[in-house]
Amino acid sequence: MKKSITIILLTLLANSLFALNPPPNKKLKIQINKNVELLGLAYFIGFEGVDIENKTIDVRGRKMAKKDWHNYGYFIYEKYKKFAANESLLAGFTVADHLWLDYLIALLVQIEDFPNAKLTDAIPESYFINFSKTKNLKEAKENAKIFLDGLNTFYTQIDFNQYLIDSKKYYDKAIEEVTQGLPETDFISAMENFYKYGFDSYTLVPSLTIPKGMGFGVRYSSGEKTRIFNVFGALDFQSFLNTNDLQMGFTDKQRLRELSVHEFGHSFVNPSIDKLPEKLITDTQHLLEPMRLAMSNQGYNTWRASLYEHFTRAGEIMIAEKIGDAPGAKKLLSYYLQERQFKYIPTILIELSKYDSGQYKTYDEAVLAAMKEIEKNE
Repeated sequence: MKKSITIILLTLLANSLFALNPPPNKKLKIQINKNVELLGLAYFIGFEGVDIENKTIDVRGRKMAKKDWHNYGYFIYEKYKKFAANESLLAGFTVADHLWLDYLIALLVQIEDFPNAKLTDAIPESYFINFSKTKNLKEAKENAKIFLDGLNTFYTQIDFNQYLIDSKKYYDKAIEEVTQGLPETDFISAMENFYKYGFDSYTLVPSLTIPKGMGFGVRYSSGEKTRIFNVFGALDFQSFLNTNDLQMGFTDKQRLRELSVHEFGHSFVNPSIDKLPEKLITDTQHLLEPMRLAMSNQGYNTWRASLYEHFTRAGEIMIAEKIGDAPGAKKLLSYYLQERQFKYIPTILIELSKYDSGQYKTYDEAVLAAMKEIEKNE
């Protein structure tokens, strides 16, 4: 994959910081992804930043102007908003307007960098078939090409490489914060031991253009290797203009670990949900109704998506306990029940505890048992 000089330098920085602060697991990597950064910028100027000056947001119980919370995002929005109606960008987004960022990111992390991104025969069909709403393969390929060509041209038109050069100190700091914020506990080994499965690499992809609070767990396989990613925006307040004390919002160690366990967790959890009998999903989908509003407000509009989140968050609690963070596990449980309304987590935890003690041989069995309990005790 062709890399710009800026991205190479950032990778070298991450490697040098790792030498000083060894990661808790040798499979863990930190990378800035050029394609993710362009997608995030395009998303911010086209969607997130629209009318942001007139919106407020609740941050830890405090209401504040949304533009002040997303201050780096607003900074790039102000700089690039004149390109929001760019023809190339609109052409690319028009064929992808029904796709969420996680699907697009899963494609972008495995192809050549913009402005040379293209679909190749090495990309499995599943990573682009949804570009066609009817899942027509020919149409999907054509639309994926339109999307990538649009962003390739957009990259050149806004001189995105110059943005990366100009912003190098901000990305340097982001990598430094994430590297220094890694937990000393080996949460990846804890996850692999719990789920009884592992992947070939785990990559943290901090982003300055993906809106704060957003995180995406994606993966792809190449040959016999499967790589998984946690792509995430900043987690905390940022200070970056007219200051020598840069803060790019990645210093919250607890949140960094929890988010990583969550987003990496989807790659362990989702396939097991997808193995459930379709009839069991159908027969229990009415259980979404009492919490539909709470789920949809978080972006989970289907019963299956809600189940992904329930089981992934239950897994977070189990992992927190296994690495010795009982207070963190208790806090997560309370937060997910009271504030996020994931009402079936306690039922799931009972079955996961049985699995952890050896009563079930596989995680798949525990998921099936939990679903039957949810159905029984509805």
